Amino acid sequence: MPLAVRLSIFYASLCLFSGVQLPFFPVWLKARGFGAQEISFVIAATMFLRIAAGPVFAFLADRLDDRRRVVILLAWGSLACASLYLLTSGFWPVFLVSLALMSFWPSITPLIETIAMKATREEGIDYGRMRLWCSITFIAASTGTGWLLDWQAPEIIVVCMIGALAVNLAGAYLLAPEVPSAGRVRRPGGQLKATLAIARQPLFIVGLLTASLIQATHAVYYAFGTLNWQKLGYGDNIIGILWGIGVIAEIILFAFSGRVVARFGAARLMVIGALAAAFRWTAMAFNPPLWALFGLQTLHAFSFCAAHLGAIYFVTHATPRSLAATAQSLYSALSAGVMMGLMTLAAGPLYQSFGQKAFLLSACAG
Repeated sequence: MPLAVRLSIFYASLCLFSGVQLPFFPVWLKARGFGAQEISFVIAATMFLRIAAGPVFAFLADRLDDRRRVVILLAWGSLACASLYLLTSGFWPVFLVSLALMSFWPSITPLIETIAMKATREEGIDYGRMRLWCSITFIAASTGTGWLLDWQAPEIIVVCMIGALAVNLAGAYLLAPEVPSAGRVRRPGGQLKATLAIARQPLFIVGLLTASLIQATHAVYYAFGTLNWQKLGYGDNIIGILWGIGVIAEIILFAFSGRVVARFGAARLMVIGALAAAFRWTAMAFNPPLWALFGLQTLHAFSFCAAHLGAIYFVTHATPRSLAATAQSLYSALSAGVMMGLMTLAAGPLYQSFGQKAFLLSACAG
C-alpha cells in the first residue's frame, strides 16, 4: 500500500474521535451534572497535562527512532481509558479518566505530523492532501453524533468516542514500519541536551508562542460553542452542521496547501490566521443570526488551518530531523496545553457570567 494512502487512512481514523469529543464532550459532562466552571476545569486540566505528556512520548519516539510503535501504544492506551467512562460517575472519577485519556490521545498528533512531514520532505507527498482526510472524518463524526443526539440520550457520546478510538487503533497498525535513519547523528550530551538547545533559540520560541496563541483563541469555541448554540435554541443537527462547515472550509485550504504555503510562507499564514481569528470571535460575541454563523464558520479555514500550516512548516524547517517529533510536540504542548489551558480556565467563569460575550477574550488574544 502506498505511503500516502497509509497516512491518509490514519489521519482519517485520527479525527473520528475529535469529531465526537470536541463538540460534544462538554454536552456529556453537562448531562452528568457538571456546571460551566467544572466543565472548563476538566477540559483545561487535560490541556495542561499535554505540557508534560506530549514531549515525553515524542522524546521517546525520537530516541527509539520508531514513531509507529509509540503511536500504537498510545492508541491502545486511549481506547482503554475511554472505555472507563462506561464505569465512572461523579466529578473526580470522570476527571481522572479524562486526565489519563488526554495524556495519551493528543500525544499521537505530533508523532503523525512528524511522519507526514518526513514523507513530504523526502518523497514529495503533499501534506495537505493527506491531512484533509482528518477534516473529512471530523465532519462525518460531528454531523453523525449531532444526528444521533436528536433521538438518543447524551450517553451515546461516550459510545461514539470509544468506537472512534477503536478505528484509530486499526489505523495505527496500517502505518508503514519506519526504517531507522541512516547516519543518525549523536550529539554531545545526548538527546536531552540537543532538545534543550533548540528550545532556547529565540526565533523558535517566538514562532511557537505566536502560533500557539492563535490556536488558543479557539478555547471558548471548543469548550462552550456547542452549549452556547444549544442555549440559543439551535438543534443538535444544526450544531453538527455548523461544526462541519468550518471543517469543510479547512478541507478546501488543505487541498491547495502546497501552493498556498509556497505563495505565502509560514509567517504570513500565521498573520492571516491571527486576523481571521480576531474578526471571527468578535462577531461571535454579538449573537449573529444563523446565516451569518455559516459565513463565520468558513473563517475556520484561516483562524485554524492557515495558522496550523504556518506552524507545522515553521517547526519543520526550524529544527533538525532527528528532533522532529520532539519539536512538533513542543508546539503541541504550548498551543494545546499551556495557551489553550489558560484560555479555557478563563473561559469558564467568563461564560458563566457573560455568556457568548466570553468570545471577546478570544478576539483579544487574536
